[in-house]
Amino acid sequence: MDNRNTAQEELFYLADENGEQMAFHFLDCILVEEREYLVLMPAEGPYVNEAVILQRLKETNGEESYIPVEDMKTIRAVYDLFRQRAGDAFIFTDEN
Repeated sequence: MDNRNTAQEELFYLADENGEQMAFHFLDCILVEEREYLVLMPAEGPYVNEAVILQRLKETNGEESYIPVEDMKTIRAVYDLFRQRAGDAFIFTDEN
């Protein structure tokens, strides 16, 4: 996936398993089966043109956590909705 206009996208920062901050372009938040999923794209590094899909979990204490989605059916559903909503903002290249 190639982003034609990343300058207008807001950056989203997450800590990895080592506590290192990683910057992502926030692309969309999509609701599938009453669950929220974020569609992000790394701001730097070898995967800058690949979408990352994380499920947003809201904790009882008000904090949020984000977990990688492993279920291929869910990934496909979120990705397909994102493609529909994104229109011509991206050039999509599906690699299965």
